[in-house]
Amino acid sequence: RGGADGENTVSGGSMRPSGTFTLLMRKRSGVTLAPFASLQVPVSFAPLSIEEKRATVSVRGAYRNRNLTWVFPLRGAVNAPPYPKAFTFRCKAKTTARKVVDLPLRSLAGLTGPETFTHELICPPNMEGIIGKSLTVNPVEPTITDPNQPVRFQVAFEPLRPFSTSVKLVIVRGTGGRWPFELQLDAMDPDPDDQIVIEANLRTTSSVAFRLTNRFPVYAPFQAFFSTDSAMTLQVHPSTGLLGPVDTQGTVFTVSFSPTEYGKLQRGRLVIQTEDMQWTYEVTGTHPHVLVPQNVSSRVESRLETHIAGQLGKHRHINAVKRNMTTTALAIGRERLLHEDQGGL
Repeated sequence: RGGADGENTVSGGSMRPSGTFTLLMRKRSGVTLAPFASLQVPVSFAPLSIEEKRATVSVRGAYRNRNLTWVFPLRGAVNAPPYPKAFTFRCKAKTTARKVVDLPLRSLAGLTGPETFTHELICPPNMEGIIGKSLTVNPVEPTITDPNQPVRFQVAFEPLRPFSTSVKLVIVRGTGGRWPFELQLDAMDPDPDDQIVIEANLRTTSSVAFRLTNRFPVYAPFQAFFSTDSAMTLQVHPSTGLLGPVDTQGTVFTVSFSPTEYGKLQRGRLVIQTEDMQWTYEVTGTHPHVLVPQNVSSRVESRLETHIAGQLGKHRHINAVKRNMTTTALAIGRERLLHEDQGGL
């Protein structure tokens, strides 16, 4: 930067060769700087191997017949291309998926003896809290002696609630170099924590209450709701609020069942979740069990008396068709005789 009371003249710029850094200035001498002006020195970095690269940029100038030199050290950190395959960890919430992964360090160079590698996790900003509580990475064999030898890390995935995301596990070399690996994390719906059965008569409401505390020693905002495929006759209260921390009396939840008709059992899945945790309950609504009366005599006489039952089947058989035909013929004959008598008169 130029001085306050005059102009500086930059007579030259140079770079100690490193093989990967290149000065991109077209004019490297005779550059005049005004007071408080700045000089931009563009540098390109094109590494051919994954190891730390270092160089220095020297800027020399003159000010009031005095020679000035500025030296800027450069350190190049090399990132390997992403590994083509993602490591997937999938399990139900509140269970554990644990395995040891072998991570090959491609294009590793400059390894002259045993070298230890460290690691770091890069998470989506909105998922850092839940990932920090559910994912653990521990070194198993972080020290290698051969460039073709992979480093080994144990990854434990213990989710407390369902979610799906991916994180980057970056292997870091102390002398320069970074190898990113993708970890795909899939936490599925957990098994129910408990079952709740509520019995209610038709067009009445019955309720069951229970207490719940947070797993951690802090208050946590929560949401309580039934899944979309649950019966409409099931309700929970409260639906939002603060969940009490562990070692306290916790928060009281009331589950209600209000049947409007008889039929099949009313079922639903109750979900209570915070930012870090989820509880699920299988809720069943039933009707009171009705017992069939035993040893009760019938009020309707369903048996015939003996003398009446004995007469059954003893009457002579009557041909109803013949009887009807005879009756009809007699009626027609009488009607003719009646008409004839009336005509003679």
